[in-house]
Amino acid sequence: MTRGIVFDLDDTLYLERDYVRSGFTYVANLVATSAVGMRELTAWLWLAFEDGVRRDTFDRLLAAYPELAGRVTPAQLVDAYRSHPPSISLLPGVSELLGWLRDRSYRLGVLSDGLLVSQQAKADALRLDEWFDPVLFTASRQEAFLKPGTLGFEWIATKWGLPNAELAYIADNPLKDFVGPRKLGWLTIRLRTPGQLRFALEPAGDGDEPDVEVADAASLLDYLR
Repeated sequence: MTRGIVFDLDDTLYLERDYVRSGFTYVANLVATSAVGMRELTAWLWLAFEDGVRRDTFDRLLAAYPELAGRVTPAQLVDAYRSHPPSISLLPGVSELLGWLRDRSYRLGVLSDGLLVSQQAKADALRLDEWFDPVLFTASRQEAFLKPGTLGFEWIATKWGLPNAELAYIADNPLKDFVGPRKLGWLTIRLRTPGQLRFALEPAGDGDEPDVEVADAASLLDYLR
């Protein structure tokens, strides 16, 4: 019987592309001028993202708009993006799911990789502390806590005082999310819903596969019932 459920954050509790759009809007508003408006810059950034641009987005932005390059650097834009207060919300049905679980005394936690300042800003925007204890960001611990390792999962199991057989992890990325908890004997559930950045990603091998796959929070609630 499952008594404790740990969730990933990005593309599990909310859509990661919403965070990206929020960050782009923030940066565009920061650097917009009378000649180059916020909407134009946001549209440029989003089109680049949709075209698959990732690591050098702001370098490309300043190359495309050299009139901005004298005002800011790519590094400053990266810092602004990472630390901005995001405009994001829980995926449809997640609040109902969490309420149902809490009413039945499930232990609820979060375990997520990612840059600490960004993850904490997301947690604040989503008010995760109202639902989850603990909210464990692996970047706040030693490197061994990173997925696909098991240390973060073991730490939560110990904190809760629950055996591995009574724990579950819900996440989205089959390349790293399920390896650790599967090794420990946790139930692993993939939330695979349209709009996720890794929606089309398939497991690389047997060890990466989740035990269960669901399409949305409502389906997850049906499964848990």
